[in-house]
Amino acid sequence: MSTPLVIVGSGMAGYGLLRAVRHVDRGRRVWLYTADDGCAYAKSQLACGLARGKMPGDLVLASAEQMAHRLDASIFTHTRVRAIDRERRVIHTDRGEQAYGELVLALGARPLRPAPLRGNAASQVLTLANLADYRYFRNELDGRRRVAVLGGGLLGCEVAEGLVRAGCEVTLFEPGNRLLADLLPVLCGARVARTLHAAGVEVRLEDGVQSIEQGLEDLELLTLSGQRLTAELVVAAVGTRPTAAIAADAGLAIGRGIVVDHQLRTSDPAIYAVGECAELGGRLFVLHEDIEAAARVLAGVLTGTQARMSWQPRLQRLQLECCPTVVCEPPPVAGEWQESATPRGVRALFHDRRGTLRGFALVGESVSEAARFFGAIRH
Repeated sequence: MSTPLVIVGSGMAGYGLLRAVRHVDRGRRVWLYTADDGCAYAKSQLACGLARGKMPGDLVLASAEQMAHRLDASIFTHTRVRAIDRERRVIHTDRGEQAYGELVLALGARPLRPAPLRGNAASQVLTLANLADYRYFRNELDGRRRVAVLGGGLLGCEVAEGLVRAGCEVTLFEPGNRLLADLLPVLCGARVARTLHAAGVEVRLEDGVQSIEQGLEDLELLTLSGQRLTAELVVAAVGTRPTAAIAADAGLAIGRGIVVDHQLRTSDPAIYAVGECAELGGRLFVLHEDIEAAARVLAGVLTGTQARMSWQPRLQRLQLECCPTVVCEPPPVAGEWQESATPRGVRALFHDRRGTLRGFALVGESVSEAARFFGAIRH
């Protein structure tokens, strides 16, 4: 019997690839390994789950057993892949060796922690990057209301708003001078900050946390500005980093993530990477739509189609109920933002040096123009 297609990872990319393969090939032997329980869930719903008071089980779309049955695959849960032997085409797992015909790494990304962070309670900082994190966070949140959120990026803003909507008192720390600096231009970020503040989030720009000590009842925070505050929980939302250690140990090409070509192939022709762990043309896979598109392309490659992945304009709606925000992130080309603000919204358009519209950000009532601008970019 031929060696199977082996997928490592049961997140959006791993299961997305498995679904895409089954759309075109029901007979291929597929074995999937995952270090967790293998439950299928939507990672994008974690912040919304906090706002709506959802328990972890409410976010589960299917168990590993259900996914194995639906997609006719062998799924090995709570099994870590320790190493890749490229010469023998074998992975080393907690269950022993497994040979592969093709190997797909769908390892995801791990949450970053603010550094340096001092104090005897620094290790108590929580993260919210996956369903296991969500389970632990929900348990720790029970009976507590005062939460400090570290990081003013997309996840930090969404988590802060979700917690306020759930009835918590939230302080959001951002060491930079604006929120969402890697996603939105200046006026848009400022409007989001004001709207979050109006919704009940205490937004502290140009400030962060340098140490956390365990007090008699609360966590005692010393901020970068020298103030002393207290909180019952601290959650870090400062971004993620592609998980690539086993790929690096195996000698695969690594940039910020596992480097792949337009067919999601790594520097080893028998090994592929997809999802948040992968890097194509210097860009990481962040948006759900890009990860789904890559999974479809890779499914075609693995089943004999000469498909190619290319970056397409994407419309991203931020999960901020208090502040409707839509972004079409421009490609990495030279150009400039042009922003205009009204009392009820902000419009920001990005034009390249030729004056061509390449991206936009809309906040508040301006989101009603999203379809028009997106159509202009796509055509």
